[in-house]
Amino acid sequence: MHGAKEDPHGRSCETPRSPLTARSLGFLVGSPTLIAKIAEDTYISAGYLAQATAFEYCRHGLLPGQIDRLKMLYAPRLDTCLGAIDRFMPETATTRPDGGFFVSITLPPGIDTTAVREAAAKRALNLADGLAFFPEGGGQRSLRLPFCALTPAEIEEGIRRLAGSVADVLRAA
Repeated sequence: MHGAKEDPHGRSCETPRSPLTARSLGFLVGSPTLIAKIAEDTYISAGYLAQATAFEYCRHGLLPGQIDRLKMLYAPRLDTCLGAIDRFMPETATTRPDGGFFVSITLPPGIDTTAVREAAAKRALNLADGLAFFPEGGGQRSLRLPFCALTPAEIEEGIRRLAGSVADVLRAA
């Protein structure tokens, strides 16, 4: 590997630089365990250019208008998601956020998200469980449902498939 520097711990780090931008890109090569530990112990922040751009954007008063535009864009999608959950999965506990990009749901007792995710995959539905949001354990019944990048029709169909997946898990139990 051109320019890679080996250290005594068996990891490599290379930081190629573009002569046009003077921006660096760093990466590590090593065992997955070592990489995970390094990532855990490393603070990653946005680059200076991105920080400066965001600062100028805010300083010029552009953020409030953008937030209003985003609310107008995402509100119908959020409403569609919550409405579909109410129709297709009324037994599910649902967060009712004022905004954001996800809705969190808690499935009824006895339904594990791992089984629901497996059933959903058979219906071409990719789900993210909520386990990562419970650092002290729990969350086996929690799912995070994205709505921001989907059309209302896709949201309706996704919630319908999710409800069918939950029903499949209940029938198999």
